[in-house]
Amino acid sequence: MSWLRFLARTLLLSAITIAAASGAELYRPARDAEVLEYLPLAAARAGDAGTRVLREWQARDPSNLDLALRLAQNQIAAARAASDPRLWGQAQATLAPWWEQESPPLGLLLARAAIHQNRHDFAAAKTDLLRAVTQQPQAAQAWLDLASLQQATGDLAAAAESCGRIAAAGAPAIATVCQAGVDALTGRGSEAYAAIESVFAHHRLADQPAAVRTWAATLLAEIAERLARNGEAERWYRYSLAIDPTDSYTLAAYADFLLDRGRPADVVQLIAADSSIDSLLLRRVLAEYALDVEAAQRGIALLAARFDALRERGDRVHRREESRFRQALTQDPELALELALENWAVQKEPLDARIALEAAHAANRPRAAAAVAGWVEGSGLQDIRLAALLLGIRTP
Repeated sequence: MSWLRFLARTLLLSAITIAAASGAELYRPARDAEVLEYLPLAAARAGDAGTRVLREWQARDPSNLDLALRLAQNQIAAARAASDPRLWGQAQATLAPWWEQESPPLGLLLARAAIHQNRHDFAAAKTDLLRAVTQQPQAAQAWLDLASLQQATGDLAAAAESCGRIAAAGAPAIATVCQAGVDALTGRGSEAYAAIESVFAHHRLADQPAAVRTWAATLLAEIAERLARNGEAERWYRYSLAIDPTDSYTLAAYADFLLDRGRPADVVQLIAADSSIDSLLLRRVLAEYALDVEAAQRGIALLAARFDALRERGDRVHRREESRFRQALTQDPELALELALENWAVQKEPLDARIALEAAHAANRPRAAAAVAGWVEGSGLQDIRLAALLLGIRTP
């Protein structure tokens, strides 16, 4: 979430669409009876039906980039919701004929950047996003995605600059929340909290998609939690989940909040035992372990199998989750520390810092996380949970 949660969603700004950004001609049906769109009752069914129809259209017109981008965006949305790497591969395969295009349109740049970022190829994602904002400086979505990447990789000054460009692109409320996310990491947590509250109070998010409102509400909850305002944090977590009970980022963040408060039974109620999303299953098993070690063994074995399978595929995206798993559930602090520091080398957010610091202490090697501690102290990040972890760690 981290600001990677931006890219764990469909496009946030409703005025921006892949079709408009592609530069390709709009698809025109060949006959009056042709179905243009299905509107089923459930959101999941809507995604499935839309993807099916787009596949049919693209099969009839395989050279149409606009259709390919629409289909790839549906596949990306499904991949994010299910945390399924196979769907990310399908999205890339859909775009394969245009993947190496020398002068890609905005829509292709955004989709390609999302796929790169999912694989933690942040350098390639950044290259595409910089090309996107150079190509269309008024593309608010591109600036938002770039800000999320810059924050996730610890480039907070650049993230703040990108947030400012969102306002210039005509999305001031989004820009305010964006900037508040950066401020909260640079010593201005109280000011950031007040800024987002003001956006809610003045109804400036009322006409935004649910994804925007859940993002802002969960960000408020996270800031409140870092400032030890636990009542406010829980209120905003619940508010966010009332908007979207399936939002995986908010579910994970709220589960961590509950675990920190010693409420594992509430986590078991919150997250299904058969969750296909590794980050959520991890929280569920941590809660089960706190309640009954023996009862948690099945979940531990399932997680171990999932992480082993990821390793066999060469997938290193889940190093943060595996580090936590190895430390808390398999009591392998050395491997946990190795994974946490590998993760920190590419991704620098509060949860990444916490997991690295905890792993260093668990391995009785606190100085191994000196660079992490130095970054936290240098950024000005205010987080009550990190304060104790920073003790005993000498920064460079």
